[in-house]
Amino acid sequence: MRLKIIIAIYIVVFLVCGKILMNYFYNEGVIDAFEKGDYSLNDDLLLSLNYLEPYIAYYNNGNIHYKLGQYDEAIEDYQNALDTGIPAGHECPVRINMALSILGGLGADYKNPENIDKSLEILYRARGVLLEDDCANDEGTGHSKKAERLKRDIDAAIEELKQIQQQQQDQQNQQQQQQNQNQNQDQQQQQQQQQQDQQQQQMQSEDKSTEEYMEQYQQQAQNDRQNDMDQYSGARVKWNSDYNNIW
Repeated sequence: MRLKIIIAIYIVVFLVCGKILMNYFYNEGVIDAFEKGDYSLNDDLLLSLNYLEPYIAYYNNGNIHYKLGQYDEAIEDYQNALDTGIPAGHECPVRINMALSILGGLGADYKNPENIDKSLEILYRARGVLLEDDCANDEGTGHSKKAERLKRDIDAAIEELKQIQQQQQDQQNQQQQQQNQNQNQDQQQQQQQQQQDQQQQQMQSEDKSTEEYMEQYQQQAQNDRQNDMDQYSGARVKWNSDYNNIW
């Protein structure tokens, strides 16, 4: 009985050691192939061989997806690595690669004004990944120098985009101010034109009134002269009549 127990223990130890050795050599093979540019692998086999430390498989899978430009898949693998009980002190390399995968979402035209808001969203997201677990921090005293360096690069990119955004805003403000000035000038010109039109209309109205007055005055004067002539003729007839009577 004792012998059977000892044999059973030896068998279990042998299987565990064999599993560990297979795990080690397979991981080394994956890493070697990865460094040589061979990104083909059996995900299921890698996960099954690393069932005791699954974060290693997820981390390796994430690296391969990242190299293939499959950034969403890489981010998912890195997140799985962080969620599967990664030992303390091993999370920063995962977070660095996860941040790099997030930054892979930046296009070549990420500085274009129409893309700045989206680019800033991506940069802040990557920055936030580095700040977790204190891999990097705002004081520059994070656990990982690589994470701190990447965070500084991200901060520089954020600052650059903010400057571009501010310049764009300043240009828009200047254009708006210029447009407002042009509108004010147009309104002033319109008001001046309206005032000139009103003055001209007033002058025309005054001229017309003057003409009407002159016409009325001339007509009245003519009527007065005619009346005077009529009265003079009547007086002359009477005088002649009286004169004839004297004689």
